[in-house]
Amino acid sequence: MKKLLILLSVLAVSSSCIQAKDYVKTQIKEMKHAQKYATTKNVLQNTTQTYTPSVISLVNVKDPHIMRFGDYEKIPKAKYDAKIKKDEVKYEEYAVQLGKKHSKYYTTQADAEDFYKVYRVAEKIIRANKLDYMNWRICLKKSVDNVNASSDGSNLVVLTTAIFDTFNNNDDALAMVIGHEMGHALLGHYKRSNQLYVKMQREHALAQTGNSFAALAYAGMKKKFIIDAKNMEYAADTEGAKLVLKAGYSLNSGSDVLSFLSQYDLDSDMRNTHPNSAKRLENLKENSKLFPKEWKEAGEYNIYNSEVLPVKLSSDRKSIVISVPQNKLQPNKYYAPETMNELYARLGYMYYKNGQFEKSLEYFGELFKIDSNNASAYLYASYAGEYLYKNTGNAKYLNLAKDYAKKAYSLDSTNKYMKEQVDNL
Repeated sequence: MKKLLILLSVLAVSSSCIQAKDYVKTQIKEMKHAQKYATTKNVLQNTTQTYTPSVISLVNVKDPHIMRFGDYEKIPKAKYDAKIKKDEVKYEEYAVQLGKKHSKYYTTQADAEDFYKVYRVAEKIIRANKLDYMNWRICLKKSVDNVNASSDGSNLVVLTTAIFDTFNNNDDALAMVIGHEMGHALLGHYKRSNQLYVKMQREHALAQTGNSFAALAYAGMKKKFIIDAKNMEYAADTEGAKLVLKAGYSLNSGSDVLSFLSQYDLDSDMRNTHPNSAKRLENLKENSKLFPKEWKEAGEYNIYNSEVLPVKLSSDRKSIVISVPQNKLQPNKYYAPETMNELYARLGYMYYKNGQFEKSLEYFGELFKIDSNNASAYLYASYAGEYLYKNTGNAKYLNLAKDYAKKAYSLDSTNKYMKEQVDNL
């Protein structure tokens, strides 16, 4: 049995080196898990709503700007700036409140200035993404050398003073740290990982009694636990980046935190539950290419139509509470992770806009398996097939483009772009 376990360990290590990781497919797989474990609908006991806004305007490809993923309006800069100026008055009030001494018995309380900084970053993320359906707690944990952050299964995000001090002059990096931890919570990673861990420990206990089948099951579960844990880190990075982008922070500057952490990657990938930071940077780079720039406009719309969220010291005096507004929205108006329909539609569209037409058709094809009524998606799939035909001369793409154009027109015969594409082909 010992030899068998050693063989399984060798195979686990060697199999991880066979081919390059497809981070987009990893994200798709993780988002399927999110449909079961995501926390928003569990808290609100209601359905989800999309938040992806309108399309990106790039050159060299057709784009009639009819494929929308969310409900928002572009806020004029002057109006948005006026709103932010008004909000600053309220922020100053909370800055004063956080500066007051609350109790002489709490000697580990962070400085008000530090609390205020994490409040401003977290509050902006919360408002931009409609995450104010529950109170969020942000903790600054005293640690000199542990450059780290964490969260639990609830609404608590913990930053060590080491990581806070390292990036306290880089709000984008702090936003990435906070967004990543919020991503874990929103995607339901804690419930999922705890379920896996409990099952694994059950088999481990049986294996300790000499049960060879349990020992084999434990080895397989341990391998799955490690793989799933790493994939959840990739997913939290990607989901966190979505939150950060909508809040108006820079992903380029924010990724400094991963670049910094890469110097601590001393162990092999198989020896811990986190991928090394170089691979996390690759994941962020690949997935962020598929983020619409208009997400920032959607975030500004959310901020413009909301009020500054209250903040106070928690009872432990080591964290702050960012509270829900008095006038709450309807449950279906709050943030929720992308559904598979929304994810496939976005990937199909963004690959099309990036000129990767085969991948565009691949993901539109996945969308059509579960949603055969998205007229706009069929139109863009037709465009992708048309460009592939022009580039390759392969008649199968022309036939595909015609079929998709006819389908789009059958679903929305009043749309002039559908008719134009049918006539054009």
